[in-house]
Amino acid sequence: MKRAVVIFMEKKRDLLLQFGCLYTSFKHINAKDTDLVVFGTKDVLPLLPDDCVKLECEKASHPPELLHYPRINSIHCFTTEKAKELEKHYDIILRTDVDTFLTPAWNHYYPTTYTVGKGGYATYQIVKDHLKRVAKELGLNHRSLHNLGATHYGKTKSVIDVSTLAVTIGKHLLTKEFKTDKGKWPSWYGGVINMYSNEIAVNHLIKDVSIDRRHLDFESTSSDSVMNHAHLHCWHTDHVFSKFQFTAGKYDKLETKNLNMNKIKDYCLAIALKAKRDLPEIMK
Repeated sequence: MKRAVVIFMEKKRDLLLQFGCLYTSFKHINAKDTDLVVFGTKDVLPLLPDDCVKLECEKASHPPELLHYPRINSIHCFTTEKAKELEKHYDIILRTDVDTFLTPAWNHYYPTTYTVGKGGYATYQIVKDHLKRVAKELGLNHRSLHNLGATHYGKTKSVIDVSTLAVTIGKHLLTKEFKTDKGKWPSWYGGVINMYSNEIAVNHLIKDVSIDRRHLDFESTSSDSVMNHAHLHCWHTDHVFSKFQFTAGKYDKLETKNLNMNKIKDYCLAIALKAKRDLPEIMK
């Protein structure tokens, strides 16, 4: 069985710093059956290590509203011709964001169903009602499965199909639902269109879905063991490990010798600082 971790990249300093952390964690766990696949813009791919699988992909631009919602690029890349190559080479893929880490637990993590992390964008009933309404308007089924995470792990074709439908839904939300009124978080809000689109797509396309709070999108600030969680996600926090504090250089002078590589927040910090040492060209 061959696996891939798939991300989208463009040339932005914060994304390059985050990529360095993900890449260094990928190298650290030495996953024999996994490639790191990067869809990226033409200007960023030459900066990335050559042992990644690099696929050129321009940012979504049609309709023009997509230019104002760059988050859609993380799923738009799966609609391109080059995405079809993934089916030829990989049995299962992890579609994820770049601000993530892999842990040694990845080497033993093989869910048998389509699996997602945990989201938190539909805590109010009004949001759930809107999601079902939009699905109905688009002729899609919604089975009341809410708060799906950004990370999706499953058979390659299934992840591509979900992403492709999610882009179509996202275009509708951008050009119709939130065209003039962006709403307000944490109610119905245009800033999380990717999450809404993926939820509707999964409900319509995937019969058997698991939400794995333990192994996917687990918080990078935890003191739990890395062996209990395959994939870590950096959320909006200033607590260790914080992507914002790292980007600001707040960790640069910290010593690593006393860090516990079995503890999640220490693991992320150690990997991030190693990335800065090993990848100076992209970790500026």
